[in-house]
Amino acid sequence: MIFRRAAVALGLVALAPGLFLLAAAAVSPRSAGRPIAEQLHLPHPAVIAHRGLSFWAPEETRAAYLLARAIGADYLEADVQRTRDGVLIALHDETLERTTDVAHIFPARRGSGPAEFTWAELQQLDAGSWWNAAHPDRARPAYVGLRILRLEELLDIAGSRATTTTTATAPGVYLETKDPDKYPGYERELVALLRARGLLAAAPVGGAAPVVFQSFDRASLARLRELAPEVPRVLLLEHGRRDGREPPRWDLLLGQARALGAGIGPSGYEGMPWHTGPAHRAGLLVHHYTINQEWQLRLLRQLGSDGVFTDTADLALQVFGRGGQAASDRHQALRAAFRETGL
Repeated sequence: MIFRRAAVALGLVALAPGLFLLAAAAVSPRSAGRPIAEQLHLPHPAVIAHRGLSFWAPEETRAAYLLARAIGADYLEADVQRTRDGVLIALHDETLERTTDVAHIFPARRGSGPAEFTWAELQQLDAGSWWNAAHPDRARPAYVGLRILRLEELLDIAGSRATTTTTATAPGVYLETKDPDKYPGYERELVALLRARGLLAAAPVGGAAPVVFQSFDRASLARLRELAPEVPRVLLLEHGRRDGREPPRWDLLLGQARALGAGIGPSGYEGMPWHTGPAHRAGLLVHHYTINQEWQLRLLRQLGSDGVFTDTADLALQVFGRGGQAASDRHQALRAAFRETGL
């Protein structure tokens, strides 16, 4: 009797993953978000190079973005901040210590944010050497001396183009308004720059939307909705609550996102079908962050994810069946990207 019960228990354990996937397919079908993506002129599933190809090169530098473009990522993702003299830049952190040598160049200003520096001062900083020290197995001499990028330089890398034309190698930009309360009015400056570059239009013809806005800040997305209603907007959702309280109810978060834009950006922890399915039924696209492992990519895709923010865009393209299914195809594409970019 004991052995029979153990056998039944083991059988149920073996069946559990399959039963879960069957249930997930009913709650959150794999392609449920495709019609939403098509309406928004977004690739499905989307591969969003998080701060560039940041597993292989220093984040938010020219090298990371050139590599992401070369391998065929759909979007180059960046955090937009502003210098003291009004230059829009691509930088994630609130301060400069982690990714630059600010402690050496401006030792008295350690702990200061980019808003406390002029553009000329930021250009004195090395934004690449830290990477070689932190990742000696992926270090390259070309990373030494890389600089913080102006947003305009990122647009140049992506390929400034009107939305009526496209090429297979021209990615879009997926821009986060970072700490918008620090930079009053910078949404207007951002939209003005993108409009001047011919990147905003009612609808792209023959290709993907060249710009997507994202933010954790609802007020910032509301301002962007007023300034550029034609651009898809994604409300980023933080996993849990830093203050220790319970997170808001999922249906309330979806309601907030629906009022502000066309999609949500939850963490991978919120990639379960009871999260993704209701989002799709609310008419919302779902792009998950930050998904870097093969099993995570495969699971979230199976559970209906419409795209991922990833440091390993090369791996995501392989898993999603773009550019070859084999690991050797991925490695060949990477080698070609390094050759093409001269890195």
